[in-house]
Amino acid sequence: MPKLPALLLGACASIGLLTAPALAWGPQGHLTSGGIADQLIAGTPTAKKVRALLGSNLQTASVWADCARAVEGKAGTFAYAKAGQYKDCAYYENKASQAAMVAFVQRNASYCGYMAGEKRCRHTGWHFTDVPIQRQAYAVDLPGAGPDDLVQAISACITVLQGGKPPASFHIVGKKEALRLLVHFMGDLHQPLHVGSVYLDDQGRPLDPATEQEAHAHKNSGGNTILLKTARLHAVWDDLPGKLATSLLAGAGATEARQVPLSSGPVERWPVLWASDTLRVAPQAFQGLQFSARSAGVWHATASEPAYRQARENLQRAQLAKAGARLAQLLTTLMP
Repeated sequence: MPKLPALLLGACASIGLLTAPALAWGPQGHLTSGGIADQLIAGTPTAKKVRALLGSNLQTASVWADCARAVEGKAGTFAYAKAGQYKDCAYYENKASQAAMVAFVQRNASYCGYMAGEKRCRHTGWHFTDVPIQRQAYAVDLPGAGPDDLVQAISACITVLQGGKPPASFHIVGKKEALRLLVHFMGDLHQPLHVGSVYLDDQGRPLDPATEQEAHAHKNSGGNTILLKTARLHAVWDDLPGKLATSLLAGAGATEARQVPLSSGPVERWPVLWASDTLRVAPQAFQGLQFSARSAGVWHATASEPAYRQARENLQRAQLAKAGARLAQLLTTLMP
């Protein structure tokens, strides 16, 4: 798969491990990063333009791209298939919003559903890139990356919001759809397991694949086939503790986001810069883990607790503040 928190809905659906639409950060993570950005732009012309375009705030829009993963179908016939199952999608479970999600998926998929994979349900692959954690900077031609990955999807959304036409592989129609996708993808970009991947051999030893073929042979789908106790490692990182989300949305997140350095240079370069920053911290997600040999298609991991949990929450907190800060700067730049 590829291949952070309840708000950042994950990559699990893209490999068919779940029939539910995975949210990177779960919904908690995405709602938190979007809510932080809302606080940072509050009272500005940008906030007014965002509201006029979306009909909502960034926090509400942050889960749209994951809710669209509930659209299933094939042979040109698609439908929103999971109404009522995911409370964070309730806002979009009306006739007009479901039609918008169906139209988006229909433009970007030949088949979506259980075990569809990114080649057929292509928009699901836009939520991640799987660059080996040994690399220090993102590049589109690295193993695990590609022209249809998360970084390129963000760039496509920026192009549409600038009034341009995205690359042919991204069928994004209109600035509203582009902004809905962008809000979500900016959350994904700061979830370490949505950018950096540990590749393991059959004995559970980390390796640095030199080619795409080698990466494919040793992938673990963004941590979805690494089990920490009984939980997928990816899901562990998508999950955001409620107390942490509450604290960040109560003002701590905006305070911390204001300490994030502003990005410089052309806006078109920012997605690569931000992906590289996440890639450099991604190894922390695997520090302190011991991996077993591969068995029945999965690797088992063990961690020293509570040290690993505390380190995870600290990194989640820092990454969500970055996501909110950078989303706010990007939108202030694109929609002044």
